[in-house]
Amino acid sequence: MRSPPSRVTMEPCPPTNVKANGTCKDHGAVVSWTPSPIAETYHVVAEAADGHTHTCNTSSTICSLSGLHCDEQYTVFVTASHENSSSKASQNVTLNTGLCQPSGLSVTFQCNNQSAMLTWTPSAKAKDYYGRAQAGNGDMLYCHSANPSCVISGLECGTVYNFSVQASDGMCNSSSSDPVQIEAVPCPPDILEVQLFPMQEEIQVMRFTWTQITCDDTDYSLTLTGSLLGDSHALFELSSYWTNVTYFEFPLPCSSDYTATMKSRNSAGISNTSMPVYGETAPCPPSEVVYSGNGSFATISWNASVFAINYTVHDNSVTPRVQLCRTTGLSCSLYNIASTDLVITASNAAGESEATNVTKVVTAVRKRRDLREEMSMNGSISAPVLDITHATPTVIFIEWSKVKPASFYSLLVIKQGSAYEHHHLTVYGESIILTDLSPNSTYCFSVLAIYSDTSGPESEPICMRTDQGLPQ
Repeated sequence: MRSPPSRVTMEPCPPTNVKANGTCKDHGAVVSWTPSPIAETYHVVAEAADGHTHTCNTSSTICSLSGLHCDEQYTVFVTASHENSSSKASQNVTLNTGLCQPSGLSVTFQCNNQSAMLTWTPSAKAKDYYGRAQAGNGDMLYCHSANPSCVISGLECGTVYNFSVQASDGMCNSSSSDPVQIEAVPCPPDILEVQLFPMQEEIQVMRFTWTQITCDDTDYSLTLTGSLLGDSHALFELSSYWTNVTYFEFPLPCSSDYTATMKSRNSAGISNTSMPVYGETAPCPPSEVVYSGNGSFATISWNASVFAINYTVHDNSVTPRVQLCRTTGLSCSLYNIASTDLVITASNAAGESEATNVTKVVTAVRKRRDLREEMSMNGSISAPVLDITHATPTVIFIEWSKVKPASFYSLLVIKQGSAYEHHHLTVYGESIILTDLSPNSTYCFSVLAIYSDTSGPESEPICMRTDQGLPQ
């Protein structure tokens, strides 16, 4: 008789003709295969080079994978199952997933032409890149490049944009990069002009005028920083309020230096700072003014005024006042002074200071006459009388009348308009030849007699201008 039947279950054959095709969405793939006889279910395994594993179980001959890592290569195989037995793995197939989203996106906004430069980290497998700027109302602007940078033009001033970029390998696009938000703010205006008003009570008002920005609803702000009297410890900072006009006035003290900068703003935000403009106010009046001498010949000296370039002594007794001396130095020499109302001012490119009075002015009361008989206060020494001869354009011969008690003479030579060319020459005798004088310059000369420790009265000064001289 036959034995009772015994059931034997064979394992399924491995699936064949396995295919894995990537999808452009969510870094997915579709895996398919030829069915295995008697197989009831299939188990799909995808293993990445970075160690990531994704599986899928199905009773059909197709399975969709999602959530795979971007820019990775996966090995895919399938096994078949029947009851409690499984087949061997199918032959492996390779799957390359799509590109990762670009990273390192940086956006540089160019306010002068309302464009933006996008740059990002390149991807080795990317063939093309697509940049995008999205406004709050949904409007889009794009750029395309095969390199990891592109420019988006036509941005609207005053609008806030979200910038992003996608990479493409020719088949699929990556997901968008993390967005970067940039405001299309206006450019800062350029300062066109600084109008300087005359100094009043040691305060100078300055009007700053700037360009108008072609952007709706733009306001402007002006900032001044600087120091007072050139003192690095006496600093100031002044800012205007936001205004839609293109000028603003600031009062600054005399002898101040400043740096002016501008900003603009609109609904998108505040611009960068403009290129600085540097300047100074007119100097403060000279101080410590000292008058020394007599009505015939006198020297006026003073202390320096911060930022002053020139100093001018005026006769203030007439209108308009008359300039008597102008110099870059700290003293001026005058002769035959006819007015007691003298003032001095300091000036630079920004303007002129207010005037300082010259006190203790002595006017000349005597007329020009022969002084050979004029005696000094002690009645013993008289004033010499000068006689000057122009020998050559820059050589002068000077002689004077003899004063009998004199041991020697002191000759004063002053180059008019210069504070640093005052020379006292000791002369034994009644004449001297001066050579190497500067051409086209005015010199004033006076002499007095010296006897022991006593000096006589000074001669009436004589001024003479040298000629051009011979060409070199």
